[in-house]
Amino acid sequence: MAVKAVALEADLLDTVLTRVRDRFPESEAPAVERFVRQYYRWVPAEDLADRSPLDLYGAAVAHWKEMQQRQPGEIKVHVFNPDIEQHGWQSTHTVVEIVTDDMPFLVDSVTMELARQGHPIHLVIHPVIEVRRDEQGHLVDVLETGHDDGHQAVPESVLHAEVAREPDRAEREQLRADVERVLREVHAAVHDWHAMRGRA
Repeated sequence: MAVKAVALEADLLDTVLTRVRDRFPESEAPAVERFVRQYYRWVPAEDLADRSPLDLYGAAVAHWKEMQQRQPGEIKVHVFNPDIEQHGWQSTHTVVEIVTDDMPFLVDSVTMELARQGHPIHLVIHPVIEVRRDEQGHLVDVLETGHDDGHQAVPESVLHAEVAREPDRAEREQLRADVERVLREVHAAVHDWHAMRGRA
């Protein structure tokens, strides 16, 4: 059974990567491939088994596009209901996309907030991806896992959470604002704890 699961995962990923090579220019495709491999690296095969290659491709590329511009310390949260007409892929769930500085307690804090808000969680994808950006915050490159190439890289948390579908636009916007608030609280706690301990 484990062998079948691994084979299924490999076949799905190969199909997604083929689509990347077909859809992206040669200058960009290698970085996108590295991103997609890391994006799905730790996701159990059974969590992907009922997903079409088009939807797997769409979810990863949507997050790739969200990553293209970000300044240090910036928190990016996007909450939406993917559909074929608007996004080129679909899901029966509402998707929460996050790109932020890597920091402790991020996943637990987000999932606790989603649960507190009454949004059952169906899937969480959370790679930490090392990237290089230029001075304007444009994404320059995605580095291989475990790289040792001497380039300065910044680890960024990329979190994709799927919750029960929320049809109401105002509720989705409130969810986005709540998740962003929690991330700002985590950011403040992580970056201020040395000063707080010193004062204590």
